[in-house]
Amino acid sequence: MTAIYVLDVPEFSPLAGAAVADELELTRRAGYIRLTAPGPITVRRADAAMVDAVWFSALGGGYTGRLERFDDEQIRVVPDGE
Repeated sequence: MTAIYVLDVPEFSPLAGAAVADELELTRRAGYIRLTAPGPITVRRADAAMVDAVWFSALGGGYTGRLERFDDEQIRVVPDGE
C-alpha cells in the first residue's frame, strides 16, 4: 500500500487532482488530503502545474511506501519491497 499526505490548502489541491494510480482513493481528515492506493502513485508536475516552492514541499505531509522518484518532473511512491 502507498499513500501521499498533502496539506488540504488550495496551493496543494492540483497535486491531488493530478495523482494517478490504480484504485486511487482520496480522503480528507484533520487538515490533510490522503491519497492511497494498493500500488504505485505517480504525479507528473506538468499535470499539476505547480510552482517550484509548492512542488518541492508537496511531500511535507509525508508518505507511506518507498519514494522511487522525486524531481522537478515527477513524484512516484511505490509499495515497500517493489
